[in-house]
Amino acid sequence: MRRSILYSVLDQAALSAFNFALAFALIRIWSDNPEVFGVYSMVFAGSLALISVQNALINAQFTILRPKATSESDESTLLSMFWTVNVSVVFCAMLLMFTSILATGGDLALAASAAAYVGATLLREYTRSHHFSDMNVLAVLALDGVSLAVSIGLFAAAYAFGPSLGLPILFAILAAGLLIASGLAIRMHRQHYRILADRETVAFYRAVWRKHSFWALMGVLTSEFQQRGYVFVVAAAFGAGSVALIQAAALLFRPIQLVTHAWGKLARAVLADHLARGDVARARAFTLQSFAVLGALFLAFSAALALGWPFISDVLFRGRYTDLGAIVVLWGIAAAVIMSTGIFSLEVQTLMRFRELSFGAALGALVCAVVLAAVVLFGDFRASVLAVIGGQLAFFAVVLCLLPKTKPRFAAKIGPAPELRTKGAPPSSLERGVAEP
Repeated sequence: MRRSILYSVLDQAALSAFNFALAFALIRIWSDNPEVFGVYSMVFAGSLALISVQNALINAQFTILRPKATSESDESTLLSMFWTVNVSVVFCAMLLMFTSILATGGDLALAASAAAYVGATLLREYTRSHHFSDMNVLAVLALDGVSLAVSIGLFAAAYAFGPSLGLPILFAILAAGLLIASGLAIRMHRQHYRILADRETVAFYRAVWRKHSFWALMGVLTSEFQQRGYVFVVAAAFGAGSVALIQAAALLFRPIQLVTHAWGKLARAVLADHLARGDVARARAFTLQSFAVLGALFLAFSAALALGWPFISDVLFRGRYTDLGAIVVLWGIAAAVIMSTGIFSLEVQTLMRFRELSFGAALGALVCAVVLAAVVLFGDFRASVLAVIGGQLAFFAVVLCLLPKTKPRFAAKIGPAPELRTKGAPPSSLERGVAEP
């Protein structure tokens, strides 16, 4: 476990450093035209929202169900079923991004490259979840290293020989690195990436959808509105330049969000194992330990950010993003609440209480919508971060109420790990359990 945590930290540190450096480089490159960075921020926010949808529909489900497979054949069938659904989700996400950019006045090159970037991002996220669910964190580290190496190499070549960096070239380079890494991951486990376009797959996922994925999706949609809805509201009401200012402050805390996201990949598998055996007490201890470690990391990061703010403001932002300090403080509060909510909600998600979580997320979305309406009414886009804080606080309160009691009586609800049938075999206990109303 310690080695897995070390690999996960190294992997996330590399990804965070790359994304951090890229974002600041883009701010400097496009400092005379911040609207371009605003467009990039909207595409990036859209890709993150689509990853959350993918996690609700697919990644979270197979990560929880995979430990219940009783044989390699069952495991292969389970993962191939979810891979089949994932291919459809990736295609729909690419089509959505492509048509959205064209509909809002973007050119064909931008639409095609952004769609490729979104599709490659979702493929890479699926393969990451595949390895995390098997606790093979070293494979995640290696493949992310390949992705970063390819992207950095292509950026260097574009800088040396290509034209000035524009959005189409940027998204194409990022997509290339992600696709190569995803292709290698798929090649390593071909038996888990088969297309099973048959009635059994449809029936299996229909049961998963009815019992779990639908409610998980409802929760994700409302949660995403809380965390990223402000991007599109600010863009519509105040323009892409205002989005650039808000996102420039938000990116300072992106490393914390990425670390929490990476922790979630590993923690979901750990919690699924504890809860499948009915050990709620160990699951809660793991959650509290994670909260303490990530909380200490957040405080250290915030202190370093405060000490280095003069350098960040004058050198990295080149003094062109005025009034950024107050927005950064608001984002610090928002990042702390988002991190806390993510840590504790994962325990509830692992118990597959997606329906209850969706109601909490709906409450948070309602609070967020009210605050955003006030922001538009009073005309101060900087206060849009308050919508994120308010929505997340409301959701966090619901999450705390949904945490299971650490008593043995709750273990009966988890039950033993059921089986999964292979193709052509009679229905297994897993499929019967998923299909039960």
